[in-house]
Amino acid sequence: MSMPRSMAEFNLTFMTLVSYNETIGNLEEVFVDMPVQSVDRAVSILDALTAAEGYLGVTQLSNQLDLHKSTVHRLLVSLKQGGLVERDPRSRKYRLGVRLVELGYAVLNSRGLPQVALPYLHYLADALEEITYLAVQKGDRVLNILQVPAPHLVQSVSWLAGGSLHSTSAGKVFLAHVPENELESYLERGLVPSTDNTITDVSELRAELERVREKGFAANWEESREGINAVAVPIKKPDGTVIAAIGVLGPTYRFTREKAVKAPTMMVGVAREIAKKLEPQSFDISA
Repeated sequence: MSMPRSMAEFNLTFMTLVSYNETIGNLEEVFVDMPVQSVDRAVSILDALTAAEGYLGVTQLSNQLDLHKSTVHRLLVSLKQGGLVERDPRSRKYRLGVRLVELGYAVLNSRGLPQVALPYLHYLADALEEITYLAVQKGDRVLNILQVPAPHLVQSVSWLAGGSLHSTSAGKVFLAHVPENELESYLERGLVPSTDNTITDVSELRAELERVREKGFAANWEESREGINAVAVPIKKPDGTVIAAIGVLGPTYRFTREKAVKAPTMMVGVAREIAKKLEPQSFDISA
């Protein structure tokens, strides 16, 4: 099983990370004097920015959250001081900050999943010569928490990239294994397209999810981003519960459908090995 090919690549994959204690210590100044209501509102702002996948202004957040502009602005200033949000100087709008990367990785890292999965992602990236990633479900979206570049790539790719559950291969893995009531609730909220290829018909998506359960993997044929194909397989607890997914993605001209549908044969075995190596406490990534 190959490890990171160089320290530079290791740094590229993980960016700049800090220890859990250091991160929490730096955030104390942000929340120490905040009343509970303000903390709840700050979290609502972070949730709204997460769903937006980009920048939002004070007015947009105020309208969306039904909060006064002055309240939103005050909370954004505090969140910016803690590195949890970033402000674009031109548009004066806000997006999620890098500190959330540090926090998210610190939490997941303490549970063992990323450390166990990393060498396997490198193994797959070497074998398939495409980008590999580890994904978890966050509400109605997928969050890619770990990413390993293809051997021939020299540029950085956003390791936090994700998408909606119905438009991504990892997302379909999660949807295919949720209880029927949760699936029905998700479908009722609407299937917003990311590209012209995104499945937006409920019956078509249900049929797709049935194929995922039958074949053991999910595919994304330019459904979340034009020019990109991807496949993903689940990582399961001993009781069959899906806790994460590993995926492979690449440009359509290279990672063709013919090549992509062959990848899960190797990926399924890797996912099983990852599950075997996880400590019992590592399975509960939401604890």
